[in-house]
Amino acid sequence: MAGREAMSSVDRAWLLMDDPTNPMVINGFWIFRESLEYEHVLSVLEERLLVHERFRQRVVEDRGALRNRSYWEIDPAFDLRAHVERIVLPAPGDTETLNSTVARLLSVPLDLNGPLWTFTLIDGYEGGSVFFARVHHCIGDGAALVRVLFALTDGSADGEGPVGAAAAGRPATRAAARAGTATLPEGGIRAGKPASLLSRAARGGQLVGKFVAVLAKLASMRTDDKTAFKGEVGVGKAVAWSEGIPLDDVKYVKNTMGATVNDVLVAAMAGALRRYVETRGDDPEGKEIRAMVPVDIRGPEDTKLTNRFALVYLPLPIGVADPIDRLFETKRNMDAIKQSPEALVTYQAIAGLGVVSDKIARGVRGYYADKVSAVLTNVPGPSQKLYFAGKLLDTIVFWVPQSGSIGVGISIFSYAGQVNIGLITDRGLAPDPDTIIAAFEAEFDSLLRLARLREAEAG
Repeated sequence: MAGREAMSSVDRAWLLMDDPTNPMVINGFWIFRESLEYEHVLSVLEERLLVHERFRQRVVEDRGALRNRSYWEIDPAFDLRAHVERIVLPAPGDTETLNSTVARLLSVPLDLNGPLWTFTLIDGYEGGSVFFARVHHCIGDGAALVRVLFALTDGSADGEGPVGAAAAGRPATRAAARAGTATLPEGGIRAGKPASLLSRAARGGQLVGKFVAVLAKLASMRTDDKTAFKGEVGVGKAVAWSEGIPLDDVKYVKNTMGATVNDVLVAAMAGALRRYVETRGDDPEGKEIRAMVPVDIRGPEDTKLTNRFALVYLPLPIGVADPIDRLFETKRNMDAIKQSPEALVTYQAIAGLGVVSDKIARGVRGYYADKVSAVLTNVPGPSQKLYFAGKLLDTIVFWVPQSGSIGVGISIFSYAGQVNIGLITDRGLAPDPDTIIAAFEAEFDSLLRLARLREAEAG
Protein backbone atom coordinates (compact mmCIF):
# COMPACT_ATOMS: atom_id res chain seq x y z
CA MET A 1 0.00 0.00 0.00
CA ALA A 2 1.28 3.49 -0.89
CA GLY A 3 2.87 5.39 1.96
CA ARG A 4 3.70 2.27 3.92
CA GLU A 5 7.16 0.93 4.67
CA ALA A 6 7.52 -2.72 5.58
CA MET A 7 9.07 -3.26 9.00
CA SER A 8 12.15 -5.47 8.90
CA SER A 9 11.81 -8.92 10.42
CA VAL A 10 14.36 -8.08 13.13
CA ASP A 11 12.60 -4.86 14.12
CA ARG A 12 9.27 -6.68 14.15
CA ALA A 13 10.73 -9.33 16.44
CA TRP A 14 11.47 -6.61 19.00
CA LEU A 15 7.95 -5.26 18.60
CA LEU A 16 6.60 -8.71 19.45
CA MET A 17 8.74 -8.90 22.57
CA ASP A 18 6.55 -6.30 24.25
CA ASP A 19 4.93 -7.61 27.41
CA PRO A 20 2.58 -5.91 29.90
CA THR A 21 5.08 -6.60 32.68
CA ASN A 22 8.17 -5.80 30.60
CA PRO A 23 7.59 -3.18 27.87
CA MET A 24 10.31 -3.47 25.22
CA VAL A 25 11.24 0.19 25.63
CA ILE A 26 14.69 1.75 26.05
CA ASN A 27 14.57 4.35 28.83
CA GLY A 28 17.17 6.91 29.80
CA PHE A 29 17.73 10.43 31.01
CA TRP A 30 20.06 13.37 30.69
CA ILE A 31 20.67 15.46 33.82
CA PHE A 32 21.27 19.22 33.63
CA ARG A 33 22.33 21.47 36.51
CA GLU A 34 20.41 24.33 34.87
CA SER A 35 16.75 24.41 33.87
CA LEU A 36 15.88 23.57 30.28
CA GLU A 37 13.45 25.78 28.39
CA TYR A 38 10.53 23.77 27.01
CA GLU A 39 10.14 25.79 23.79
CA HIS A 40 13.86 25.59 23.09
CA VAL A 41 13.73 21.81 23.54
CA LEU A 42 10.83 21.60 21.09
CA SER A 43 12.69 23.64 18.49
CA VAL A 44 15.74 21.36 18.71
CA LEU A 45 13.56 18.26 18.34
CA GLU A 46 11.67 19.79 15.41
CA GLU A 47 14.92 20.62 13.64
CA ARG A 48 17.01 17.54 14.38
CA LEU A 49 14.87 14.62 15.54
CA LEU A 50 12.00 14.86 13.08
CA VAL A 51 14.35 14.66 10.09
CA HIS A 52 14.00 10.95 10.82
CA GLU A 53 10.60 9.84 9.52
CA ARG A 54 10.57 7.01 12.03
CA PHE A 55 9.77 9.49 14.82
CA ARG A 56 6.66 10.63 12.92
CA GLN A 57 5.51 7.13 12.00
CA ARG A 58 3.17 4.72 13.71
CA VAL A 59 3.03 0.94 13.40
CA VAL A 60 0.14 -0.65 11.52
CA GLU A 61 -0.62 -4.36 11.31
CA ASP A 62 -1.95 -6.49 8.49
CA ARG A 63 -3.63 -9.55 9.98
CA GLY A 64 -3.12 -12.58 7.77
CA ALA A 65 -4.34 -16.15 7.95
CA LEU A 66 -0.85 -17.56 8.57
CA ARG A 67 1.01 -14.61 10.03
CA ASN A 68 0.75 -10.90 10.62
CA ARG A 69 2.84 -8.23 8.95
CA SER A 70 3.90 -4.89 10.40
CA TYR A 71 4.40 -1.62 8.54
CA TRP A 72 5.49 1.92 9.26
CA GLU A 73 3.31 4.78 8.08
CA ILE A 74 3.23 8.51 8.80
CA ASP A 75 0.83 9.31 11.63
CA PRO A 76 -1.57 11.91 10.17
CA ALA A 77 -2.39 13.14 13.67
CA PHE A 78 1.23 13.50 14.80
CA ASP A 79 1.77 16.36 17.24
CA LEU A 80 5.26 16.94 18.64
CA ARG A 81 3.92 18.54 21.81
CA ALA A 82 1.86 15.45 22.55
CA HIS A 83 5.10 13.45 22.69
CA VAL A 84 7.02 15.91 24.88
CA GLU A 85 5.47 16.25 28.32
CA ARG A 86 6.61 18.70 30.99
CA ILE A 87 6.25 17.92 34.69
CA VAL A 88 7.62 19.23 37.97
CA LEU A 89 9.33 16.82 40.34
CA PRO A 90 7.53 16.67 43.69
CA ALA A 91 9.33 18.04 46.74
CA PRO A 92 12.02 17.59 47.92
CA GLY A 93 13.26 17.12 44.34
CA ASP A 94 16.04 14.73 45.32
CA THR A 95 17.39 11.55 43.74
CA GLU A 96 14.95 9.31 45.59
CA THR A 97 12.01 11.34 44.28
CA LEU A 98 13.46 11.34 40.77
CA ASN A 99 13.94 7.58 40.79
CA SER A 100 10.41 6.90 41.98
CA THR A 101 9.02 9.25 39.31
CA VAL A 102 11.07 7.59 36.57
CA ALA A 103 10.04 4.12 37.78
CA ARG A 104 6.39 5.15 37.50
CA LEU A 105 6.84 6.62 34.01
CA LEU A 106 8.72 3.68 32.56
CA SER A 107 6.16 1.16 33.80
CA VAL A 108 3.56 2.65 31.44
CA PRO A 109 3.29 1.02 27.97
CA LEU A 110 3.65 3.33 24.99
CA ASP A 111 0.54 4.17 22.97
CA LEU A 112 0.54 1.78 20.01
CA ASN A 113 -1.74 4.12 18.06
CA GLY A 114 1.03 6.67 17.49
CA PRO A 115 4.81 6.95 17.12
CA LEU A 116 6.44 4.73 19.73
CA TRP A 117 8.39 7.26 21.76
CA THR A 118 7.88 9.92 24.43
CA PHE A 119 10.11 12.51 26.08
CA THR A 120 9.43 14.06 29.48
CA LEU A 121 11.05 17.28 30.64
CA ILE A 122 11.27 16.99 34.44
CA ASP A 123 11.87 20.27 36.25
CA GLY A 124 12.91 20.69 39.85
CA TYR A 125 15.68 18.13 40.25
CA GLU A 126 18.27 19.75 42.52
CA GLY A 127 17.69 23.12 40.88
CA GLY A 128 18.02 21.83 37.32
CA SER A 129 16.19 19.67 34.79
CA VAL A 130 16.08 16.05 33.65
CA PHE A 131 15.29 15.09 30.06
CA PHE A 132 13.75 11.60 30.22
CA ALA A 133 13.48 9.66 26.95
CA ARG A 134 11.53 6.51 26.12
CA VAL A 135 11.93 4.87 22.70
CA HIS A 136 10.54 1.50 21.67
CA HIS A 137 13.18 -1.04 20.73
CA CYS A 138 11.54 -1.70 17.36
CA ILE A 139 12.71 1.78 16.25
CA GLY A 140 16.36 1.00 16.82
CA ASP A 141 18.99 -0.51 19.07
CA GLY A 142 21.20 1.29 21.56
CA ALA A 143 23.96 2.07 19.07
CA ALA A 144 21.52 3.56 16.56
CA LEU A 145 19.65 5.59 19.15
CA VAL A 146 22.88 6.96 20.62
CA ARG A 147 23.71 8.39 17.20
CA VAL A 148 20.26 9.89 16.81
CA LEU A 149 20.02 11.37 20.29
CA PHE A 150 23.52 12.83 20.29
CA ALA A 151 22.74 14.51 16.99
CA LEU A 152 20.47 16.69 19.15
CA THR A 153 23.50 17.99 21.03
CA ASP A 154 26.22 20.56 20.41
CA GLY A 155 29.81 21.05 21.49
CA SER A 156 29.11 24.44 23.03
CA ALA A 157 26.24 26.40 24.57
CA ASP A 158 25.83 28.61 21.49
CA GLY A 159 24.90 25.69 19.28
CA GLU A 160 28.22 25.30 17.50
CA GLY A 161 29.78 21.89 17.75
CA PRO A 162 30.42 18.45 16.37
CA VAL A 163 26.84 17.58 15.51
CA GLY A 164 25.46 20.95 14.49
CA ALA A 165 25.69 19.78 10.88
CA ALA A 166 22.29 18.16 11.26
CA ALA A 167 20.73 21.59 10.99
CA ALA A 168 22.32 22.06 7.59
CA GLY A 169 20.24 19.27 6.14
CA ARG A 170 22.67 16.39 6.41
CA PRO A 171 21.27 13.24 8.04
CA ALA A 172 21.63 13.58 11.78
CA THR A 173 22.81 10.02 12.25
CA ARG A 174 25.71 10.53 9.86
CA ALA A 175 26.68 13.77 11.56
CA ALA A 176 26.60 12.09 14.94
CA ALA A 177 28.57 9.14 13.65
CA ARG A 178 31.28 11.40 12.25
CA ALA A 179 31.39 13.35 15.48
CA GLY A 180 31.47 10.31 17.71
CA THR A 181 33.68 7.84 15.89
CA ALA A 182 36.94 9.29 17.15
CA THR A 183 35.64 10.01 20.63
CA LEU A 184 33.95 6.79 21.68
CA PRO A 185 35.96 5.07 24.40
CA GLU A 186 36.47 1.34 24.66
CA GLY A 187 33.31 -0.15 26.03
CA GLY A 188 30.71 -1.64 23.71
CA ILE A 189 30.48 -5.40 23.94
CA ARG A 190 31.41 -6.98 20.64
CA ALA A 191 31.95 -10.51 19.38
CA GLY A 192 34.85 -11.24 17.09
CA LYS A 193 34.79 -8.83 14.14
CA PRO A 194 31.15 -7.66 14.11
CA ALA A 195 31.31 -5.92 10.76
CA SER A 196 32.12 -9.22 9.09
CA LEU A 197 29.70 -11.50 10.93
CA LEU A 198 26.96 -11.33 8.34
CA SER A 199 29.36 -11.60 5.42
CA ARG A 200 30.85 -14.70 7.02
CA ALA A 201 27.38 -16.22 7.05
CA ALA A 202 27.29 -15.96 3.28
CA ARG A 203 30.06 -18.53 3.04
CA GLY A 204 27.48 -21.03 4.14
CA GLY A 205 28.67 -24.59 4.55
CA GLN A 206 31.80 -24.04 6.62
CA LEU A 207 29.76 -22.50 9.42
CA VAL A 208 26.79 -24.85 9.33
CA GLY A 209 28.35 -27.31 11.74
CA LYS A 210 29.13 -24.57 14.24
CA PHE A 211 25.62 -23.15 13.89
CA VAL A 212 24.06 -26.52 14.61
CA ALA A 213 26.29 -26.93 17.66
CA VAL A 214 25.32 -23.50 18.98
CA LEU A 215 21.61 -24.16 18.41
CA ALA A 216 21.90 -27.45 20.26
CA LYS A 217 23.70 -25.73 23.13
CA LEU A 218 21.06 -22.98 23.38
CA ALA A 219 18.19 -25.44 23.21
CA SER A 220 19.66 -27.60 25.97
CA MET A 221 20.59 -24.80 28.37
CA ARG A 222 19.16 -25.43 31.80
CA THR A 223 17.17 -22.83 33.68
CA ASP A 224 19.29 -20.40 35.69
CA ASP A 225 20.20 -21.17 39.29
CA LYS A 226 17.45 -20.12 41.69
CA THR A 227 18.30 -16.80 43.33
CA ALA A 228 16.50 -13.65 44.45
CA PHE A 229 16.51 -12.53 40.81
CA LYS A 230 14.32 -15.35 39.52
CA GLY A 231 10.57 -15.45 39.97
CA GLU A 232 7.31 -14.08 38.65
CA VAL A 233 7.64 -10.51 37.40
CA GLY A 234 5.01 -7.78 37.67
CA VAL A 235 4.31 -4.33 36.28
CA GLY A 236 6.04 -2.39 39.08
CA LYS A 237 9.69 -1.50 38.55
CA ALA A 238 12.41 0.14 40.64
CA VAL A 239 15.43 2.03 39.30
CA ALA A 240 18.77 3.21 40.61
CA TRP A 241 22.00 4.56 39.16
CA SER A 242 25.57 5.02 40.24
CA GLU A 243 27.66 8.10 40.74
CA GLY A 244 30.16 8.57 37.94
CA ILE A 245 33.20 6.31 38.13
CA PRO A 246 36.33 7.81 36.52
CA LEU A 247 37.00 5.91 33.30
CA ASP A 248 40.72 6.36 33.97
CA ASP A 249 40.32 4.32 37.17
CA VAL A 250 38.60 1.54 35.24
CA LYS A 251 41.39 1.57 32.66
CA TYR A 252 43.98 1.47 35.43
CA VAL A 253 42.45 -1.72 36.80
CA LYS A 254 42.16 -3.31 33.36
CA ASN A 255 45.77 -2.45 32.45
CA THR A 256 47.13 -3.70 35.78
CA MET A 257 45.13 -6.92 35.68
CA GLY A 258 45.46 -7.63 31.95
CA ALA A 259 41.73 -7.38 31.32
CA THR A 260 39.36 -5.07 29.40
CA VAL A 261 37.08 -2.26 30.54
CA ASN A 262 34.13 -4.60 30.08
CA ASP A 263 35.78 -7.36 32.09
CA VAL A 264 36.35 -5.02 35.03
CA LEU A 265 32.85 -3.53 35.10
CA VAL A 266 31.06 -6.85 34.60
CA ALA A 267 33.18 -8.50 37.30
CA ALA A 268 32.32 -5.71 39.74
CA MET A 269 28.62 -6.15 38.94
CA ALA A 270 28.88 -9.92 39.43
CA GLY A 271 30.34 -9.20 42.86
CA ALA A 272 27.50 -6.81 43.62
CA LEU A 273 24.89 -9.41 42.66
CA ARG A 274 26.70 -11.92 44.87
CA ARG A 275 26.49 -9.53 47.83
CA TYR A 276 22.79 -8.94 47.20
CA VAL A 277 22.05 -12.66 47.06
CA GLU A 278 23.80 -13.03 50.42
CA THR A 279 21.69 -10.24 51.97
CA ARG A 280 18.57 -12.17 50.91
CA GLY A 281 19.72 -15.22 52.85
CA ASP A 282 20.89 -17.26 49.85
CA ASP A 283 24.26 -18.96 49.62
CA PRO A 284 25.87 -17.96 46.28
CA GLU A 285 28.84 -20.28 46.67
CA GLY A 286 29.40 -22.26 43.49
CA LYS A 287 26.41 -20.65 41.76
CA GLU A 288 26.35 -19.00 38.38
CA ILE A 289 23.66 -16.91 36.78
CA ARG A 290 23.41 -15.84 33.16
CA ALA A 291 22.99 -12.43 31.63
CA MET A 292 21.63 -11.90 28.15
CA VAL A 293 24.12 -9.55 26.46
CA PRO A 294 23.46 -7.56 23.26
CA VAL A 295 26.39 -7.70 20.84
CA ASP A 296 26.83 -4.96 18.25
CA ILE A 297 27.27 -6.46 14.78
CA ARG A 298 27.06 -3.30 12.68
CA GLY A 299 30.03 -1.98 10.75
CA PRO A 300 31.48 1.50 11.34
CA GLU A 301 29.66 2.98 8.34
CA ASP A 302 26.30 1.44 9.23
CA THR A 303 24.24 4.28 10.70
CA LYS A 304 20.76 3.09 9.75
CA LEU A 305 18.05 3.55 12.37
CA THR A 306 17.23 -0.09 13.00
CA ASN A 307 18.27 -3.07 15.13
CA ARG A 308 21.61 -4.55 14.18
CA PHE A 309 22.70 -6.59 17.14
CA ALA A 310 22.66 -10.16 18.37
CA LEU A 311 22.31 -11.73 21.80
CA VAL A 312 24.73 -13.96 23.66
CA TYR A 313 24.49 -15.64 27.03
CA LEU A 314 27.17 -14.58 29.50
CA PRO A 315 27.73 -16.54 32.73
CA LEU A 316 28.19 -14.22 35.72
CA PRO A 317 30.41 -15.93 38.34
CA ILE A 318 28.55 -14.87 41.48
CA GLY A 319 29.75 -18.07 43.13
CA VAL A 320 33.39 -16.89 43.13
CA ALA A 321 34.22 -15.07 46.38
CA ASP A 322 37.65 -13.63 45.59
CA PRO A 323 37.42 -10.38 43.53
CA ILE A 324 40.51 -11.09 41.42
CA ASP A 325 39.53 -14.70 40.76
CA ARG A 326 36.07 -13.41 39.80
CA LEU A 327 37.63 -10.88 37.41
CA PHE A 328 39.68 -13.56 35.65
CA GLU A 329 36.68 -15.90 35.45
CA THR A 330 34.66 -13.04 33.95
CA LYS A 331 37.43 -12.41 31.43
CA ARG A 332 37.43 -16.09 30.41
CA ASN A 333 33.67 -15.98 29.91
CA MET A 334 33.84 -12.73 27.93
CA ASP A 335 36.67 -14.03 25.72
CA ALA A 336 34.66 -17.17 24.99
CA ILE A 337 31.66 -15.28 23.63
CA LYS A 338 33.92 -13.12 21.45
CA GLN A 339 35.21 -16.23 19.69
CA SER A 340 31.85 -17.99 19.42
CA PRO A 341 29.46 -17.87 16.42
CA GLU A 342 26.64 -17.62 18.97
CA ALA A 343 26.02 -13.95 18.11
CA LEU A 344 25.44 -14.70 14.44
CA VAL A 345 23.16 -17.62 15.23
CA THR A 346 20.99 -15.58 17.60
CA TYR A 347 20.78 -12.68 15.13
CA GLN A 348 19.37 -15.00 12.49
CA ALA A 349 17.05 -16.54 15.08
CA ILE A 350 15.73 -13.10 16.07
CA ALA A 351 15.09 -12.31 12.41
CA GLY A 352 13.17 -15.58 12.18
CA LEU A 353 10.91 -14.57 15.06
CA GLY A 354 9.79 -11.58 13.02
CA VAL A 355 8.27 -13.76 10.30
CA VAL A 356 6.54 -16.47 12.34
CA SER A 357 3.20 -16.13 14.07
CA ASP A 358 2.96 -13.84 17.09
CA LYS A 359 2.11 -16.79 19.33
CA ILE A 360 5.19 -18.76 18.30
CA ALA A 361 7.46 -15.71 18.64
CA ARG A 362 6.26 -15.02 22.17
CA GLY A 363 6.59 -18.67 23.13
CA VAL A 364 10.21 -18.80 21.97
CA ARG A 365 10.92 -15.52 23.76
CA GLY A 366 9.57 -16.92 27.02
CA TYR A 367 11.54 -20.15 26.67
CA TYR A 368 14.89 -18.38 26.38
CA ALA A 369 14.07 -15.66 28.92
CA ASP A 370 13.69 -18.42 31.52
CA LYS A 371 17.35 -19.36 30.95
CA VAL A 372 18.72 -16.05 32.26
CA SER A 373 18.37 -13.75 35.25
CA ALA A 374 19.39 -10.39 33.77
CA VAL A 375 20.03 -8.33 30.67
CA LEU A 376 23.41 -6.57 30.63
CA THR A 377 24.52 -3.99 28.09
CA ASN A 378 27.35 -1.52 27.65
CA VAL A 379 26.99 1.43 25.28
CA PRO A 380 29.95 3.82 24.91
CA GLY A 381 29.17 7.51 24.67
CA PRO A 382 31.11 10.65 23.71
CA SER A 383 34.31 11.43 25.56
CA GLN A 384 33.71 15.19 25.58
CA LYS A 385 31.05 17.25 27.37
CA LEU A 386 28.03 18.18 25.26
CA TYR A 387 25.22 20.73 25.35
CA PHE A 388 21.52 20.30 24.64
CA ALA A 389 19.15 23.22 24.08
CA GLY A 390 21.92 25.54 25.28
CA LYS A 391 22.55 23.76 28.59
CA LEU A 392 25.50 21.63 29.69
CA LEU A 393 24.68 17.92 29.78
CA ASP A 394 26.04 16.74 33.14
CA THR A 395 25.10 13.06 33.52
CA ILE A 396 23.71 10.31 31.29
CA VAL A 397 21.97 7.16 32.55
CA PHE A 398 19.85 4.61 30.69
CA TRP A 399 17.95 1.45 31.51
CA VAL A 400 17.87 -1.54 29.19
CA PRO A 401 14.50 -3.28 28.73
CA GLN A 402 13.99 -6.87 29.83
CA SER A 403 12.00 -9.57 28.14
CA GLY A 404 9.54 -12.16 29.37
CA SER A 405 10.32 -13.25 32.92
CA ILE A 406 13.65 -11.41 33.24
CA GLY A 407 13.61 -9.13 36.28
CA VAL A 408 16.97 -7.31 36.19
CA GLY A 409 18.45 -4.90 33.64
CA ILE A 410 22.03 -3.63 33.96
CA SER A 411 23.18 -0.76 31.74
CA ILE A 412 26.68 0.69 31.49
CA PHE A 413 27.25 4.06 29.80
CA SER A 414 30.43 6.12 29.53
CA TYR A 415 30.35 9.87 28.96
CA ALA A 416 33.02 12.55 29.28
CA GLY A 417 35.44 10.36 31.18
CA GLN A 418 32.85 8.96 33.60
CA VAL A 419 31.05 5.62 33.73
CA ASN A 420 27.51 5.37 35.10
CA ILE A 421 25.56 2.21 35.84
CA GLY A 422 21.79 2.16 35.41
CA LEU A 423 19.91 -0.63 37.17
CA ILE A 424 16.25 -1.55 36.77
CA THR A 425 14.64 -4.36 38.75
CA ASP A 426 11.26 -5.92 39.16
CA ARG A 427 9.85 -4.44 42.36
CA GLY A 428 8.52 -7.80 43.51
CA LEU A 429 11.88 -9.55 43.12
CA ALA A 430 14.45 -6.91 44.07
CA PRO A 431 12.71 -3.78 45.37
CA ASP A 432 15.94 -2.04 46.42
CA PRO A 433 18.28 -1.70 43.40
CA ASP A 434 20.12 1.11 45.19
CA THR A 435 21.54 -1.62 47.45
CA ILE A 436 23.02 -3.38 44.40
CA ILE A 437 24.43 -0.09 43.10
CA ALA A 438 26.13 0.56 46.45
CA ALA A 439 27.55 -2.97 46.35
CA PHE A 440 28.82 -2.39 42.80
CA GLU A 441 30.65 0.75 43.89
CA ALA A 442 32.19 -1.15 46.81
CA GLU A 443 33.24 -4.02 44.54
CA PHE A 444 34.89 -1.65 42.08
CA ASP A 445 36.71 0.11 44.92
CA SER A 446 38.02 -3.30 46.01
CA LEU A 447 39.33 -4.04 42.51
CA LEU A 448 40.96 -0.61 42.33
CA ARG A 449 42.64 -1.12 45.71
CA LEU A 450 43.85 -4.60 44.75
CA ALA A 451 45.21 -3.30 41.44
CA ARG A 452 47.19 -0.60 43.23
CA LEU A 453 48.49 -3.16 45.69
CA ARG A 454 49.55 -5.46 42.86
CA GLU A 455 51.37 -2.65 41.08
CA ALA A 456 53.13 -1.61 44.30
CA GLU A 457 54.26 -5.18 44.93
CA ALA A 458 55.50 -5.51 41.35
CA GLY A 459 57.37 -2.19 41.51
